[in-house]
Amino acid sequence: MESGARKTLLIVDDDSRIRSLLTEALGAVGYATLEAADGQEALDVIRSETVDCIIADIKMPEIDGLALLSQVKSERPALPVVMITGFGYRQQREQATSAGADGFLMKPFRLSKIEEVLARVLKPRSDGKRHRPIRDVLIVEDDNEFRVLLTEIVEALGYNTEGVADAESALERVAKKKPDVIISDFKLPGMSGEELIREVKAEYADLPIVLITGYAPSLDGKEFADGAADAFLLKPFRIDRIGDILRSLEETTTPTDQTSA
Repeated sequence: MESGARKTLLIVDDDSRIRSLLTEALGAVGYATLEAADGQEALDVIRSETVDCIIADIKMPEIDGLALLSQVKSERPALPVVMITGFGYRQQREQATSAGADGFLMKPFRLSKIEEVLARVLKPRSDGKRHRPIRDVLIVEDDNEFRVLLTEIVEALGYNTEGVADAESALERVAKKKPDVIISDFKLPGMSGEELIREVKAEYADLPIVLITGYAPSLDGKEFADGAADAFLLKPFRIDRIGDILRSLEETTTPTDQTSA
């Protein structure tokens, strides 16, 4: 964290061990922290203290994390709220995303991932760039094992994800609820990833699409749907490359030239 940019985080969890763990870890990397044991106590804190971000568990007695999230977004819409979840809480994650959650921390915690999520949700908005928050990521991949792996990786970065096996299913999903980003393999059964890009961009020109390819495109990416892809993941790719690309797409609405892993 940059010098002079000390932020105050409110950690909300009914488990005192989790609160202590997060307080100690985040304090060590330069954040100031406040604690609350439940949703009502958290609301009292944000109404009386300066808080830059809330980290709240979803599962809490009485006022749970989802109820807290809804109330916070009603009172202070711009205050980032990061929800603590587990891999099995798919329905709760979807509810939290719909209610305006800005990010997710997956159990068990890794400090590097916590820092990545916080850096994203606390990123200053005064750098002259146009920012587009990313919460929902749709992954299109016909290889089941790779799709599950990619979904878990993106979830661990703090995003809400859904995976489908083909382009036709992706188009149905987009028509029902448009995601913030699509990550699609180039080779798909039936309609290809390139055809998917054309279909999506014809209807939603501003919807970013990251194309997974097996070879490096040119700098302008003209090989793929007349350069309509916004970024590329080149096989084999490093896990951290996914986070880099998603963060870059949040920072600008112009196509990016992501050509090397």
